[in-house]
Amino acid sequence: MTTNGTVPAAKPAGAQSGTASITNVAALANVSTATVSRVLSGKRAKDDDIARRVRAAAEELNYSVNYAASALRSDVTNTIGLIIPSATDPLSAQLLDELEPLTDVDSQQLLLGIGATQEKQEERIESLVARNVDGLIIVTAPGAELAATLERQQIPIVQVGGRQRSFRTSMVSIDDNAAMEMSVRHLAESGVRSVAYLANRDMSFESAELFAMFHTQVRSYSLHTDRAWNQFGEKTVQRGFHCAMRLFGDALDRSGRDDLYRLRPEALICCDDTVAFGAMVALDALGLAVPGDVRIIGYGDSPLALTTMPQLTSVRPPVRQTVAEALRLIAAGPASPAHITLPPQLVARGSTGD
Repeated sequence: MTTNGTVPAAKPAGAQSGTASITNVAALANVSTATVSRVLSGKRAKDDDIARRVRAAAEELNYSVNYAASALRSDVTNTIGLIIPSATDPLSAQLLDELEPLTDVDSQQLLLGIGATQEKQEERIESLVARNVDGLIIVTAPGAELAATLERQQIPIVQVGGRQRSFRTSMVSIDDNAAMEMSVRHLAESGVRSVAYLANRDMSFESAELFAMFHTQVRSYSLHTDRAWNQFGEKTVQRGFHCAMRLFGDALDRSGRDDLYRLRPEALICCDDTVAFGAMVALDALGLAVPGDVRIIGYGDSPLALTTMPQLTSVRPPVRQTVAEALRLIAAGPASPAHITLPPQLVARGSTGD
């Protein structure tokens, strides 16, 4: 059988599953060993008949690249490091889910480091750099100041989100100011007159900046808020529950439902879907309906947003574009660091009456 005028070579004698060499793969695919190396290492960009023959031959012979041996012969190790503060952090988990299959397709290995503090993240950076990764993607822990550690590194590093720690590293950030503007606008257009913001903990510069943006947008859309309504706190279900019980339980005790709009907010913007879920549980316990009495917006568009009743309106971070840009910046090398800002998307669902 011919393919594009070529006849594939017969399977080399003695090439058994799991014991094949690159020479066996080259013979079966009817290409050179150099071509096999380029295809399987991801250095050959074309996805043509040659690449398909090489991959098919490698699969038939159960051949896989020996990355450790390749690293001894080249400065490229085909490994990417990802450092995150927690595997349960929604953004970090989504980045990991998106990044792992992409690196696998490109015949790369993904090395994961988890550190919730500055000290732990510095240790993870040094450890992965010592393993000669080709680049690092870092989601910095809250309050971590990594500038000194990042400045010492000679490999491409991309920070995702937060405040830029080093101007020698690249940055992919999510435009959270745009997220706040679209959230407040969406509520104003739905007829809401008053709104509260359950923000992330106040030790973060980013959280404080977003808190200021909330007040700017509330004034811009002529909505009412109250200093006592707006709080900093943890991203937990319990926090959302207790905040909502305090906000709405006290208001119900002091007034009838028709006079509530200045005693309690008609809408909540939450820093995370888990906080929004906790608030919804509290409102249900108080006999208040979502969205009839209170409209709610979360952040992260996590799987949780689809399990609430009604389903939760949430801000969806551009995870796929973030990963694509991070990998592009790593491939470009450390010489030209860049700062990319990507817009999120507001996914309107039942919790705001959509």
